[in-house]
Amino acid sequence: MTQLRCTSATGKALKPTRASAALEAAYYRDLMRLVREMDDSLTYWLKANYRKHEDVIAQDSVADELQKVMNKLTARWRGLFDDRARKMAEMQSKRWQRHSDVSLMDRLKQAGFAVKFRPSKAVTDTLDGLVNENVGLIKSIAEHHLTEVSGMVQRSVMAGRDLETLTKGLKERYGITQRRAAFIARDQNNKATSFITRTRQIDLGLTEAIWCHSSAGKHPRPKHVEAGRKRLRYDIRKGADVDGDGRLIFPGEDPNCRCTSQVIIPGFDT
Repeated sequence: MTQLRCTSATGKALKPTRASAALEAAYYRDLMRLVREMDDSLTYWLKANYRKHEDVIAQDSVADELQKVMNKLTARWRGLFDDRARKMAEMQSKRWQRHSDVSLMDRLKQAGFAVKFRPSKAVTDTLDGLVNENVGLIKSIAEHHLTEVSGMVQRSVMAGRDLETLTKGLKERYGITQRRAAFIARDQNNKATSFITRTRQIDLGLTEAIWCHSSAGKHPRPKHVEAGRKRLRYDIRKGADVDGDGRLIFPGEDPNCRCTSQVIIPGFDT
């Protein structure tokens, strides 16, 4: 393992490694491609079967028939999301690793260090954790959407609503799922970049960083803004007590947090 060793009490803070907007967009596109396939299938089959019974929509037999259709669609799309989730998560994690490694190497090069990263158990463990978390999140997109659509269909039947009302409801549900996919892409992009970069820094023997607020977002967390303004220093192996309540966190860990950090190379004048 390469180490950047301490020779004095002062240190040089590297420029922060920021999450890639392009990778966030790529992940969102991949998620939405799968969501659109599912939504198109649900909309087509539910409308076709709903239309057949629209004149007698409130009857129990119609509810049973539509539930059978929904059960088949649910089984199909759960299976497809299960099949594709791991491959998608693994591909995205590799993208995050490449971006994080290249960005950190560039920052180190600017400080006069030529470092080439190699596989390490710590990085492998971090990537495995990211893959597993994103597999669960991808599956949850289908689970939430299918559950809500199933309930929507049954409520529509019981209330005797027409096809137009159901179609409007499906569109609204699609919008909610779309926003969820956007949140997952943004949040995981920030977390992954932060966690992979931090793991690499620890592998290099670096232990201290300065909290940097992103200055992005419409509703910034006041304590995160304050930590950035005060240039809060913290141990990257443990995390920072940003809120002053004893909870140790890392930049990008809280939902929608876009904060970053400047790792400190000891032995250089600040």
